[in-house]
Amino acid sequence: MKGVKGEVVCLGERYVIVRAKIKKQGGRAYTPSGKYIGRIIRVFGPIERPYVKIKIERKWGRQVSEIVLRGDRSGRKK
Repeated sequence: MKGVKGEVVCLGERYVIVRAKIKKQGGRAYTPSGKYIGRIIRVFGPIERPYVKIKIERKWGRQVSEIVLRGDRSGRKK
């Protein structure tokens, strides 16, 4: 799956904090196998490698140490 890979820093019940080089919020987050997790709701921290807050919208069953982030808002290119 194409996208930016991020390292999971903190895993909560409703949110995941990931360290990844991404600039915009509103994108989608997936497991490395392609299962949808949720949406990027906040980007904060250092410019070189910011933190990304993801709201979990779907449980994926097991913990992962890496998440794939995609910056598309609607899932399609226009």
